[in-house]
Amino acid sequence: MNLKEIRINRKLKVQEVSDYLCCLPSVYSRYENGKREPSIDILLKLSKLYSVSVDYLIGNDEVVDTSITENEVVMIRAMRRADKRALQDALALLELHSN
Repeated sequence: MNLKEIRINRKLKVQEVSDYLCCLPSVYSRYENGKREPSIDILLKLSKLYSVSVDYLIGNDEVVDTSITENEVVMIRAMRRADKRALQDALALLELHSN
């Protein structure tokens, strides 16, 4: 985790962060040293305090693009309105042309 680096860059003391989290400084130090895993609630609080994502806090550099294109939106809407046969035909056509 990047907790210690972020805290130092923000010029915060362990005591200040632990007060914010309502935990003992020794508990927070264990988070920084990797001797204890913070809960999701703690990670969410830290992400707000440091104005970073939870992914950043835990060192997850892999970013997954979950956005969809306008064409995909149109296809999803059409798929939801289609009858079973039209859906099967459309899926078969897409499979045929995907490589």
